[in-house]
Amino acid sequence: MKKYNKKYNIIFSSLHTLYRLVTSFNKPNEFIVGITKLYKNIFNADKVTLIYKLYNSSRLIKEKIINNTYTLKKGGISILTKEEKGILEKNREIISDKKLAIPLIFVKTLGAIFLERKKMPFSDIEKKWFISFSEQVSVSFKIISLCLEEQKMLINYIKTLSKMLKKSVPTSFHQPSISKLIKNLGKELKLSEREIRSLELTSLLHDTGKIHLPLQILEKKEPLTEEEIKLITKHPQKSIEIIKNFEILKPIIPILLHHHERFDGKGYPSGLKKKKIPLGSRILAVIDAFDAMFFGRPYKEKMSLEEIEKELKKHKGTQFDPQIVDAFVKILRKKSIRNYLNSLI
Repeated sequence: MKKYNKKYNIIFSSLHTLYRLVTSFNKPNEFIVGITKLYKNIFNADKVTLIYKLYNSSRLIKEKIINNTYTLKKGGISILTKEEKGILEKNREIISDKKLAIPLIFVKTLGAIFLERKKMPFSDIEKKWFISFSEQVSVSFKIISLCLEEQKMLINYIKTLSKMLKKSVPTSFHQPSISKLIKNLGKELKLSEREIRSLELTSLLHDTGKIHLPLQILEKKEPLTEEEIKLITKHPQKSIEIIKNFEILKPIIPILLHHHERFDGKGYPSGLKKKKIPLGSRILAVIDAFDAMFFGRPYKEKMSLEEIEKELKKHKGTQFDPQIVDAFVKILRKKSIRNYLNSLI
């Protein structure tokens, strides 16, 4: 009875781990490494090779584990052995005592998996579970492919929208310079890749709501009237209305909504204060101010990097989070960043 319970536990545990890998998917490479490790742990294999066809491409990713040594290759069909090509191209299987191999198929071939053992042969139950589990992995790869397709479509939509904004909204960020600064600042603040990516997406969409505003307000050089200020302060909510139905953009909604809050609580739309403001919004507030000062606005002359540094420090603790200002000033002082920014002038 204990023997059967152990096998059921392995089955349930492996399915649960597969589910977690799919639902926490961030990058294809990470998913592939996770699946390869999972096969090694489930089947106690000496060698595991996982091949994945990149979405909408002829390129392949090949992850291999031999004992505890990991290697990852990317490329065309030349990175495959003759046996691997046979499994992948002819959709054939190998089910033997020392070797298991099967293509991963969902409508079309998405990849293949290979397991090898040197000493203990694979049992009949392990062979059956290998086939069944690989079917579940095939479904998972299809889900990942669909996610990548959705992401690609969304990124194209965002880029198109961003280009439209640049033509109609003078306050739109200057990409890719802002993207470069976000990546450097993100590393300095020890943000995760997902957090940095969310900031990049937000920077593309941060003033989307201003597309509803009259151009004469956006280009006005004189002080805005009270009524015009009220219209301006509504643009974060307008931005949310435009993107709210995109599931993949939901994580950036709080950043987008609150990037005009001030550290002292005198910002908009909610008057949030200090750490109650989302971290991404506090970062974007500094990035937004830098963009306005460095590239200029219809109502503001361009400033030098030295002047910008003084201005940011001047508003530490009032308009901006002091920690973020310090980190941003630190990256502005890097020779590579200064040379890059000076080349844009």
